Amino acid sequence: MKLARIYYPWLSTLGALLLIGWLFLRVNADLFPQAGLPEPLTRDELLPLALAVFILLIAFDIWRFARASARCRDQLRQLQGQISELFDSKRELGTRARTYSDHADKLKMFISERLLETIEYDEKFLHFKNIASEVRHNGVISYDKAQTALKQAQLVCADGDERQYQEAADSLLYLWDLLDLSTTDNIALHVANRIYDCEEHYFQSMLNQEDAEPMPFTPTFMMSHALRRALRPITEKPEELGLDREWKIPESFRDDKFDLDLQGDCELLGNENHMVLLLENLLNNALFYSRQKGYAGRYSRVALALTREDGDIEFKIYNRGPWISDDEKDKIYQLGFSSRRIREHHGKGLGLYFVNEIAKGFEGVIAFKNIETLADHCNLSIKLENGEVHREELDIVDLQDKPMCRQGGEEEPLSKRLEWSYPAPVTSVEVGMRGRRKPQLISGLERDRSSHHVDEMNRLIPRWAVEIRNRKRSSALRFVPLDVRGVQFVARFPSAGSRLENED
Repeated sequence: MKLARIYYPWLSTLGALLLIGWLFLRVNADLFPQAGLPEPLTRDELLPLALAVFILLIAFDIWRFARASARCRDQLRQLQGQISELFDSKRELGTRARTYSDHADKLKMFISERLLETIEYDEKFLHFKNIASEVRHNGVISYDKAQTALKQAQLVCADGDERQYQEAADSLLYLWDLLDLSTTDNIALHVANRIYDCEEHYFQSMLNQEDAEPMPFTPTFMMSHALRRALRPITEKPEELGLDREWKIPESFRDDKFDLDLQGDCELLGNENHMVLLLENLLNNALFYSRQKGYAGRYSRVALALTREDGDIEFKIYNRGPWISDDEKDKIYQLGFSSRRIREHHGKGLGLYFVNEIAKGFEGVIAFKNIETLADHCNLSIKLENGEVHREELDIVDLQDKPMCRQGGEEEPLSKRLEWSYPAPVTSVEVGMRGRRKPQLISGLERDRSSHHVDEMNRLIPRWAVEIRNRKRSSALRFVPLDVRGVQFVARFPSAGSRLENED
């Protein structure tokens, strides 16, 4: 920037000197006889003109001074503004520096805490691993003695007690396999090596069925049996779920905690105890979240499905609960990571880690998806004992992740449930949903008896429930849209037969 200048009033000063000199010579002409003024300069008419020129010179210098002063003031204001901006920028930089310094300190503290937690967790994990190794090393003799005693007890026990001893022996073997997994450096490789051993014995038995020699261990197991063993410790009445008998395929079970749909089964190669551990961790994880506040309810169950898909066995488990966020989806299988810790619960970060490692060892895949509540349209056809047929239409709306329903058009108010009263007991109800060819029929309803029914078309994730209260001469029907917000894990494993076919 070029600095503004204020010039000295040279013109007015020089004009004043000339005017003074001219007037002095005119007044004192006798003092300078030889240097007299020319005759035109002695005229009196020139005096007003000289004064006018002098005044113009003074006005010009004043104008030039005012303009220069204005430029200086503008430049001064600009400089003051720049200085103020400089100081503001300096203060802002200081504030940012302090903020970033605070953030850096917080980040350092966070990293330090996470590092300390990681170190502490690694130390605990190594400590646990060393303890497990020591227990396994020093417990070999005790394990052998306990297994031998249980086998002898099976041979001499009374009728009906053999099963009890067999279950004890299986539990002891399960504990021993857990110690094996806890002491290995690579769980997936440990599981895979056992499968390769089983694969060799299985293929030999298939190729030499007539001259097959006794195998040192059973190379295969039924997936349904592993699921039955995983369910047994966490069910209050296992006999009601069919856990005390062989399952018939297809078959299904339902109680207050679980809803099972078993549409397929197959043999898998490997150690059954490894699969039991995988299933136990998935089931315990599902039970934990399904019981949390805001998700537990009358129709909230952990749903399981077992199906055959292209020669593989597929296992699905669904539970109501909070979604797995995008930030957590890549971390849930990491050792030591627990979403329960994030949500102020105490998790060890081992369950899903074991699940993922065992799944990789079985050469299977495991994935999850978040389940959301969907909008739908429903038609009800209610048949009464007196022959009347009533038809009701309603819409299911997702309002901030909560299912609501309303009867009629969009102008009707939303409600958590809809209820109708009728002048006679209900004998049957047909529930038709948009996009389904066949409605669900609810029949066999008796007078003076209450009952409730859920969406059987979506057995694993039912989206509605119908509650019926029949009296002697009247009835009431309630439609309840169900909140299905939750998570579904899907695991898929190759069957023993598919492995044999791939080898061929």
